[in-house]
Amino acid sequence: MNKNGSAGPLYHLVEEESGRVLIAAREIDGFFVESDHVKSAEISILGSAREPLRLGKDLSNVELRVVNLAGKAIGSYYIGRVGLQSTVEDKECAGQARFVVTFYGHACPYAAAATIWHRWASRSPLVKGEWMGYPVESHASWLHVVQNSWFETGHAAKRYGTGEIGVLDGRRILGESSFYCELGESINGLGGYFGSTLDGLADCLASSRIAGAPLGLVWEHSSASQERMGAALAVSAINVLREFGVDVTLR
Repeated sequence: MNKNGSAGPLYHLVEEESGRVLIAAREIDGFFVESDHVKSAEISILGSAREPLRLGKDLSNVELRVVNLAGKAIGSYYIGRVGLQSTVEDKECAGQARFVVTFYGHACPYAAAATIWHRWASRSPLVKGEWMGYPVESHASWLHVVQNSWFETGHAAKRYGTGEIGVLDGRRILGESSFYCELGESINGLGGYFGSTLDGLADCLASSRIAGAPLGLVWEHSSASQERMGAALAVSAINVLREFGVDVTLR
């Protein structure tokens, strides 16, 4: 059991071409950083090597995969070159080591994503509007995980739901990121994605219009939620939705 409550590795460092797992990791520190930290010089990995690794030798074409408890990839980051700097056996975890590596500046500017990935990898199903349980500043990280996992698990930028009416609960919209979280779930179900920017929303709508049934969208508690997310963004989002034929009703 790791510090976030899930058993087994959460991350695999994988050679992209062969699919070989180089390191299976329980924790990675230094990769998920605040948005104003554009680079990460040193990454600390707690895990085990799946094959012999040599200090001072770079690993090439490496992908960092996020895996669930069944070992299935639910997210990924292409890193490219990884440098192994040092390794020390972890006294508290048998068979585990603390690897210090460099991703040569590559980092993920969503600091809360590490905690959220642990949640997504667990056996417990997601709950409607679950991002509300996180601080507002973490909602962008939740949206990042939504988008990353959506594409990693084989989905396309389009509407999958069969219902003709989607309902936005404005009480769960506290800003721009939570607007897109709520929109994605209202159209594509729990953990669903339907854009993370206006351009992404337009892409999803364009793809959905080709083969989907007409979509209506009821936006409840709209006034307060539009104020929280910003009136200009709200107007632009409504205009994009209506441009693609979505019947938007504000309540």
